[in-house]
Amino acid sequence: MKEKDLPFDRSKHAVYTKSAKKCVYRLLRKCYGKIETEQLWEKIQLKYCEYLRDEPAMGGCKLTVSIYDPILIFAWHETAPLKPDREEIQQEIYDCFMGTFTKLGKVFNLNRRTDNRLAAKIFKAANDLREEEIKKYPGSFRMGSCDYDRENGIIRYSFTQCPNAEFAKRHHLEHVLPLMCNCDHMAMAKLHAALIREGTCVTSDCCDYCIIGDQNELASEYTLAEDENGLWLSVKKEN
Repeated sequence: MKEKDLPFDRSKHAVYTKSAKKCVYRLLRKCYGKIETEQLWEKIQLKYCEYLRDEPAMGGCKLTVSIYDPILIFAWHETAPLKPDREEIQQEIYDCFMGTFTKLGKVFNLNRRTDNRLAAKIFKAANDLREEEIKKYPGSFRMGSCDYDRENGIIRYSFTQCPNAEFAKRHHLEHVLPLMCNCDHMAMAKLHAALIREGTCVTSDCCDYCIIGDQNELASEYTLAEDENGLWLSVKKEN
């Protein structure tokens, strides 16, 4: 089915991106032949539209890719009977959502003071955008704290509401969400950075981000652990 023919309210919602579509096709082809893939793809499209019927309107948000592409991944997970192991597809999901960070990492290094400060400005701009958007779209990302320790090169911010997490909780798909959340750690690694995150909007009262260069002493105080759903969380090392 062509995207223009999908039965959902376009005054409220947005369609997934071409990148997400390609990602789902690759995931399907790992388990199915061409004909079965095409058949399942249409069922996934319809599941996507079904999900949107009960979702809050967020099609006017600036970064719809971070809201609607995950819904397509959820639709794939719930529609396809056969799925590869999580470890096998984590890279596929990363390439879909944050593949551009791989290219950025060739010129961007958060251990460098100038790059670190630029990153802080970018995260602050994203924070300001989200704070404005939620006034119009209450179901969108709700920001918590946002600050920058200029002297030590530490960027901190948090979400107290994430539409991906809220969707997962409504549909009892918390076990699928780590496929998206883990991409944050992978993306920061490409920028020669470390993400220290001790909780998300599913496991805690907020999704906390502490971003530093990977050579920062603070990075050595934490290790990355995986919970029962495959979510990567930062755990402080014992002395």
